[in-house]
Amino acid sequence: MLMKRFPKTLPSQKGHESVLDESRILMSFRQATDPKEVDNIANQFGFTVERYDDRDQREFKVQINNSSDKFWLRDLEGRPVDDQRFAAFEKNFDDLIEYLAPVYHDADNDDLREFFAPAPNTLLLNKKRAGKSAEIDKEFGLQIDEKKSRYLSAYNYYRVEDVRRANAFELKERLEKLQTQVQFEKIPMVKPLATTIPNDTLFVDQWNMTQINATAAWDISTGSNTEIICVLDEGCDLTHPDLRFSEDGINLGTMLPPGSPTGNHGTACAGVAAATFNNGEGVAGLAGNCLIMPLAFATWSDVEVANGINYATTNGARVISMSFGWNAWNPAIIDPEIQNAFNNDVVMCVATHNQNGAITYPATNPLVMACGASSIDDNRKSPTTPDGENWWGSNFGDISYGGVRTGVSVVAPGVQIPTTDRQGADGYDPGNYDMTFNGTSSATPLVAGLVALVRSQYPTLTNVQVRSIIEKTAAKGGSLAYTNMPDFPNGPRNEEMGYGRIDAFRALDIADLMIKDWAGDDGIEPSTPPGGDFWDFSDIVVRINDDNVFNPSNPSQSKNVEKGQPNFIYIQVTNNGPREARNVVVDCRITPYVGLQFHYPTDWTLADAMHVQPASIVSTFGTLAPGATALAKFTISAAQTDSLYGWQNDHPWHPCLLANVTGDNDYSFATASFDLDPLSQLKNNLSQRNLSVIDVLVDASASPIAFPFIAGHYKNVDRLMELVIENPRALAGSKLLLNLNEEESVFPLVKFEREESKHEEKCEDDLIFLEATKVQTVFGCSSGVLTLEKGSRFSCSKKNSLQAIKVTGGEIVVRDGKTYVELRERKVVVQMEKEAGKMYPMSVSCQFGSNAKQGDEVILVVSQRDQRGKTVGGATAIYQIK
Repeated sequence: MLMKRFPKTLPSQKGHESVLDESRILMSFRQATDPKEVDNIANQFGFTVERYDDRDQREFKVQINNSSDKFWLRDLEGRPVDDQRFAAFEKNFDDLIEYLAPVYHDADNDDLREFFAPAPNTLLLNKKRAGKSAEIDKEFGLQIDEKKSRYLSAYNYYRVEDVRRANAFELKERLEKLQTQVQFEKIPMVKPLATTIPNDTLFVDQWNMTQINATAAWDISTGSNTEIICVLDEGCDLTHPDLRFSEDGINLGTMLPPGSPTGNHGTACAGVAAATFNNGEGVAGLAGNCLIMPLAFATWSDVEVANGINYATTNGARVISMSFGWNAWNPAIIDPEIQNAFNNDVVMCVATHNQNGAITYPATNPLVMACGASSIDDNRKSPTTPDGENWWGSNFGDISYGGVRTGVSVVAPGVQIPTTDRQGADGYDPGNYDMTFNGTSSATPLVAGLVALVRSQYPTLTNVQVRSIIEKTAAKGGSLAYTNMPDFPNGPRNEEMGYGRIDAFRALDIADLMIKDWAGDDGIEPSTPPGGDFWDFSDIVVRINDDNVFNPSNPSQSKNVEKGQPNFIYIQVTNNGPREARNVVVDCRITPYVGLQFHYPTDWTLADAMHVQPASIVSTFGTLAPGATALAKFTISAAQTDSLYGWQNDHPWHPCLLANVTGDNDYSFATASFDLDPLSQLKNNLSQRNLSVIDVLVDASASPIAFPFIAGHYKNVDRLMELVIENPRALAGSKLLLNLNEEESVFPLVKFEREESKHEEKCEDDLIFLEATKVQTVFGCSSGVLTLEKGSRFSCSKKNSLQAIKVTGGEIVVRDGKTYVELRERKVVVQMEKEAGKMYPMSVSCQFGSNAKQGDEVILVVSQRDQRGKTVGGATAIYQIK
């Protein structure tokens, strides 16, 4: 792909031409690449990576749109890139580079904001005039990207299979001869951000603000002067030109003003949180337009800590930054004031401390946010992180405090932090600023500053909601895995980083999309529907007619699918977050059988015989305002309802409908892990509803009747399982029987044996031959030599049936070699050992008594628990005599 293959000019949307800048190229790598390596590659050929525009002396700086795999290069001397140098570049780095793209700008404007690169490996073809896509794919070497095309109204998105054979520029010219409307995908060289890079003179050294995505956050808010951050510390330099105060504060020894410095620490903490933003001086605090309340310790006693918390609460601070900790303080003195502050809607940010050990008090109190420190590599700061500060580490670990499990909430950068300092010789350094403030002392006010930003933008949020947002939107940095943990409701975490490193932009930009599990679902995870039933009253409704009736709390109006005709699905989504949701997409699947457990993403997104995909009528919404709802619509064809109903002549059938919703700025779901159950309760974005397929010609009073379902799941690796069968309206004389060995043929579309099972286990008693072996043996009446090749294995038999069955409320019976449980009480619990990764067909049959009369009904609620006792799913069936 030589430079001569790119046109010198391109038509511009502004009515005149864009011209080729021959001294610049956009280089796209096949995978994420270290910027230092890119510099080394570029320098070999006389290029440099474009970064901030050094020539731009205006207040508004530009940010070059470099990413992990795409970099903008310019010739060091502004020389044109000739074909020889271009070809050499490609040849030497062919295995690394995806493509090299030309750079253009407006012919009348060479402002860097006007520079762009048409991607040479993609094209957009008008959907109405594109012709037959299969012919286009074959003739022009294009491959459609279905996912990106789906969300484009007018164009289909195609990828060029081999840009070296024919790039997008050459293909566009050929396609246009067929009168096909074709567009380039244009990539801007400068990020089109509306925010300012602050003109504070030391901002260039504030790596911590870049790390936490502060510049993007400031496009939303730089803080409000009605929001007060209490810095409970050694007071502050009240005359510092880069700090603004709500009041003079107090000295906690005298309980009188002012909060003048009793040391250097408080002034440094205050600058991290709220040094004045964009004032042409020093540093920029994260919440630089908020105000500081300075409180000064005299003796650092527990009484002073308690008084400081209470003074801040009483005098209008809604966030307190506490960069300290000491286990010898008396919690009996301090904890009541923490409780009082919490009850009065205050967010308290407390340092975990710096001994590389267990977190210290009061960060151990679960009502505060325990703030750890991260390093330049985005890991928890430890003596081995690559920052040169090998003498300390951020404290970490989970503990139990007052019977509540707690630990690190979040981490924030805590090394080499530029901030305000006491003026002159009194501070850490001569002058007004310290460039190397460190420790969890510097991380904590950064978290406090983020709290103030969120409260400035969304003043009606409670302290619990603010903390939840910061924890849910934290970046999952570091090398340790993040997992869901009981007692920690805001997503995956680990003991070192908590929920992760704070991300200021995400915290301000978050939407929280949800499909309610029941009418009272307020979005707090896990959802807690009455009785734990999250499958019968969710915001998913099925209607026989498209009548816009949405009444999910009434089963007769929400869960019946009628055979032989189209049916309609309504799914209501809610934006429970503070920010407008963008690009909201709703999807759903129906499993044509009752499954007691489901896994994401497979069951929610897969389309196959076991996961029926309804057709979309309305499933996407460009935006959804905070607090607003939207109703997505799908339809089930008559043929699909037959597939849901058709094979069950003797078994009343109850399919399950699974729905999910996603959005561009629903960050908590985007970073969620799915290693705990039940997903429908734990994840707002996922919901399910059991359906009833009805046939108006069937006599529902026929007896006996059976309710078939599937227990276990091929992705469930537990070895124990419990079934709970509840019959709250038991009829005298009726008999209920649980069949633990239902015929697989009852579920003809379900694959109970999976070829690609990932849960094959080796028996501890396996006999393995490490080398080729010959064995003299006798088989029947014949003797001979058996040759066993290296690696031959004799394995113990795998258990294919349920074992160690225990029943409470019923009795095990065996009939014709099959195991049943007679259900004798209104609630029966069946515990059993099972095989990992296996599904089991089961059913509950009901035999009505001879005295049953019209209108009598039986309600069956079947649920499955995992080996930790958690309900992972369930279903409800209602049988009524007519």
